[in-house]
Amino acid sequence: MDGFSRTLGCVLFASLLQGCAGDGRLEPSVSGQIVGDDERPLGPGLVLIEKGPLHDGQYQVGGLIDKQGHFSISLTGGGEWGLHLFHDDYTYLPVPLLIEDYQQVALTSLNVAWGSWMELTGEPTWPDQPADTRLIRMPTDDDMADNPTFTNIEMVYLDETTLRIEGDAYDPKDALSRMVLVHDESTGGGWALNPPGPPDDRGNFPNGRYSLVVFLDERHEPGVSKWYFVVSNNNCQNSPIIEMTLPPR
Repeated sequence: MDGFSRTLGCVLFASLLQGCAGDGRLEPSVSGQIVGDDERPLGPGLVLIEKGPLHDGQYQVGGLIDKQGHFSISLTGGGEWGLHLFHDDYTYLPVPLLIEDYQQVALTSLNVAWGSWMELTGEPTWPDQPADTRLIRMPTDDDMADNPTFTNIEMVYLDETTLRIEGDAYDPKDALSRMVLVHDESTGGGWALNPPGPPDDRGNFPNGRYSLVVFLDERHEPGVSKWYFVVSNNNCQNSPIIEMTLPPR
């Protein structure tokens, strides 16, 4: 596979149960429930969503998956969105979405759209989905030892309203994607951290120190507000989800 194919290879097609808001004033949203091999709910977990084509948009929002595997994320408008679902010990799911303004959708019937699951992950088959199409079965990651990591995370106040976030992203296969991600629970925001250099000709980003500057407001409380981090490579393997608290000033 060439670099472009590898970057876009781990892509799923989502059928959508669509419910348009009758009064035209409700925010668009996406929701669903994830389960494991035995269809037990998986949670907690993490959702990050980019505005624009999958793997080529700008991360804007995120949210948490609860203990029963449920998530529901409000979006800022219609159009193309790229949804990414993460749970420890499972391979992450990227889902391209096309949502109309004021549309509330529930994910159903995930299938591999293109690419070879075996080439991407080493797994022989894509897992069969449950008969109940309201459930989304996550693919198991049997060996987390070769997954990417995110370590030495620092959160430093630059001034009263500005925070710098840094951390070391590393993938033993040298196949990091641009998905070195953070979710701010206080605002619902989600971002990709800036890499230390450009990707190579295969679409793999460099190992090294990733950083991001974010702005704080009255919703952020030092010692209380939660931030969540996750890193993925181009084989759809992800690091453990890391939870941190906004440090004291």
